[in-house]
Amino acid sequence: MDVTETLDALRAELPGCSLVAFTDLGSKLVLCSSAVGKPAQEELDHLSELAQIMLDGPVAEGAEPLLQGAEGDTRAGSAVLLSEEEAKVFLRAPGDVAEALVCVCAAEVDLRKVMDCGQSTLASIVAAT
Repeated sequence: MDVTETLDALRAELPGCSLVAFTDLGSKLVLCSSAVGKPAQEELDHLSELAQIMLDGPVAEGAEPLLQGAEGDTRAGSAVLLSEEEAKVFLRAPGDVAEALVCVCAAEVDLRKVMDCGQSTLASIVAAT
């Protein structure tokens, strides 16, 4: 299964999920996406920039004192932005790779399911590349 098919399968597994994007945190580029419609490039660029801010940028830096991962890793592994309309879930790939997954879902989505399925999907994508 290629990355696009993998993202399509994840989106189908998550009721209310309208967009899933696989992004590079370093370059702030969406590498691949799956969406209900065709998102504008500006929307994808914005999601990639948000992923970098949430997982590596100012938001992550502000939370660093609260984070203590394996072997002293203080990088944010996940982040969630909630509003009345939607939930945006940001997930960092395991290991030292600079890739992440962004899921945009309805506000009432099961966040635990999004995070669990998203991390599993992200790990399989990274392992295959």
